[in-house]
Amino acid sequence: MMLKLADVAGVNPVSRIMPVLVVDSIGSITQELGDRATQLVKGQEYFAHVLAKIGDTTYTVKVEGTDLEGDALKDIVLKMDLGASAKTGQTLSLRYMHGDPVATFLLTTTPTNILGSTTEISAAASLIGNFLKQAESDGVSARIEATSVITQTPNNPQAIAQDLKHAVSSSGLFYESHLSELLQGNQTLAAIKQEPQNQANPPIAALMSQQLAVLESQRMSWHGEVWLGQKMDWDVFLESRDATEDETQGSPSQPNEQEDRLISSEMTLHLPHLGKVSTKISLVDGRMRISILADQAVTLDALKNQRKNLAEAIVRNGQQLDALTMLKHE
Repeated sequence: MMLKLADVAGVNPVSRIMPVLVVDSIGSITQELGDRATQLVKGQEYFAHVLAKIGDTTYTVKVEGTDLEGDALKDIVLKMDLGASAKTGQTLSLRYMHGDPVATFLLTTTPTNILGSTTEISAAASLIGNFLKQAESDGVSARIEATSVITQTPNNPQAIAQDLKHAVSSSGLFYESHLSELLQGNQTLAAIKQEPQNQANPPIAALMSQQLAVLESQRMSWHGEVWLGQKMDWDVFLESRDATEDETQGSPSQPNEQEDRLISSEMTLHLPHLGKVSTKISLVDGRMRISILADQAVTLDALKNQRKNLAEAIVRNGQQLDALTMLKHE
């Protein structure tokens, strides 16, 4: 949940950005959160009651108010990082800003019931707040939009992979990380100079907004022309390992935070002859799971005919393939 700094005095700066998580157990977090977020009205203020502390600075918060039709909101309980000064039982005033890529609120009042506390916004926090306001007024999207064709060799998978890696690496999203690598001798100055931050009139507000969006949602969304005439949507994100996976492996022990996270990549292309094809690749503990969805039945048949060859190619490249499913998109 991301709380933006309001342009008023005495607002507590947010110490950490974290993704929205629905508290109760549901089958699909993305779907459920999307359904609930449709109740929220952009620009409207809501009361948020701090229910319980579940971490050092993390709390469950119930958002209350009315939807677009004036009806009371139903069961919107979110997990928020409110900092060290928040307390159970407090009531916050939030303004709903937008829901893309995650629900984002503006904290319009400081937490109540904090006796003798004073807050000051640092120069860095004020600068970040100004950049975020500028990005919002400019309508900056959290999705990275490629400005040029990524690869000229669509028939060479290895080259496509390297070209995509270069496109993301040089997008400016990881600029500070690359500076750290430069100091450690793991990055070249020539590569650093090619990043957007070092170009004439760099879009600092847009870059900072997109960097924070990635940190907030743990998701990178990319859209562009992957090769000449072919557009692609691409998302890379972290998600919780499904509980059923742990059960099938017979390991109901205490969850390990590192082992509990899996990396997923989703790609969607509208191909000229095969139509819409979506692929999700999940990687956890060195094991790969691939799910391919096709809009057209004839495309699905063609993919199934090549399923064995695809599986063998993945194994030949040193990957451990756990599952390969091909289905028609519903």
